[in-house]
Amino acid sequence: MARTPREHRLETIDARGKLKASGEPYWRQIVPGTFLGYRKGKRASAWIVRQRVGESYAEQRIGTPDDHAKADGDVVLTYAQAVKRASTLHLEERQPLPRHYADGVTLNKAFDDYIEQRQVTPGGRFNRVMPRSTADMSMQVWSRHARNSVGARLVTALDAKAMRKWHAGMATTAPTVRGKVQEFDPTDPEQMRSRRATANRVLTMAKAALSWARQHDALPHDMPDWWRSVSPFNLGDDPVPRMLDQPEITRLLNAAPEDLRTLLQGALMTGCRYGELCRLRVRDYDSEHETVRVFQPKTYKTLTQHLTSEGVELFDALTAGRAKDALIFTRTDGSAWGRSDAAKPMAAAVTAAKLDDVSFKTTRATYGKLLLIATKDIELVAKALGHSDSRITRKHYAALLPSEVRAGIAQLPKLGIEITSSATPIHHSRKWPRAV
Repeated sequence: MARTPREHRLETIDARGKLKASGEPYWRQIVPGTFLGYRKGKRASAWIVRQRVGESYAEQRIGTPDDHAKADGDVVLTYAQAVKRASTLHLEERQPLPRHYADGVTLNKAFDDYIEQRQVTPGGRFNRVMPRSTADMSMQVWSRHARNSVGARLVTALDAKAMRKWHAGMATTAPTVRGKVQEFDPTDPEQMRSRRATANRVLTMAKAALSWARQHDALPHDMPDWWRSVSPFNLGDDPVPRMLDQPEITRLLNAAPEDLRTLLQGALMTGCRYGELCRLRVRDYDSEHETVRVFQPKTYKTLTQHLTSEGVELFDALTAGRAKDALIFTRTDGSAWGRSDAAKPMAAAVTAAKLDDVSFKTTRATYGKLLLIATKDIELVAKALGHSDSRITRKHYAALLPSEVRAGIAQLPKLGIEITSSATPIHHSRKWPRAV
């Protein structure tokens, strides 16, 4: 085997690091008529091959130096690997190779391109474009969990094993809130379920980006779809969402400032999400038919929501004498509610009302609970909440339906066991009717 030609300026990472950035490559002849070049720019570097073709020379990028990434022998090359490729290359017969590391297809680039294109191109489960708010949130989640780890790697250097390791690592990493690491107990089933759910969401984002890149010819044609074999964690049944009872509703409304109280009342009367309420305008309320027209960005559906007499009274008061294009729900100073404007006052109201695990989203679950208890019709609740089908509704509210098991157990005969105790239980009055 021929010896690798020596070149002290190019052989090691440290030696190349001492070279000055230059538009002209640093050349080393490999064989007569063939030269290997190292082009060092201010932001990136590349291996270049130069060959005699006819009466002139032809140049082509053949790979990325292993200055900042581990060599994979395909896109990222050591000096020896670059020499070997340059010595066997015939430029007039060779197809263009992947670009260097800074411009190559990393998982980050695939994800960024996916998010950018999804905001203008329909796709996904509902075959629609991705809302800007969803795109921004996805970018934040990606930056927190992937951008500086697996996202920085070339897709050609990843495989199913590496993605499974990253996926499992997310599930055992303590969560952060605004950059601060939170307490995390890996032996707590609820905390572990929450972390695994987060890991599954980020994994789904990565797989969606890779599948999108495959469909749009952004990946090498000979690269297998290895990410399809990476499975999410099995989370079991979804936990029942937090729902308020009547005393808790009263305490929360009393503790909230006036503008937030009005917004909470609207949510409890309609089951709308925060963003849906903030976009409602006077023209969306039909006082004649006692309905509110709600556009749901999550499903791209327009829902006609009927109101109770209390709801009609609330919306009549909020819309009387106002312009048709005016927002129904505004802040005290008349400005529109922003995406995060309700977070701090909501947290303060929850603390003042001495409630636990309550967010604005809790009002939607409470609306569904009240409607199900009143009607015992799960399909009707699914329609009222705008769910695509009743499967999601059953996951969250099935426990409130009449139970055949409970009815059967109630028929068991008494065993004649005498139970004595000096303790006297404190009985709380039941505020909600129980389905039987």
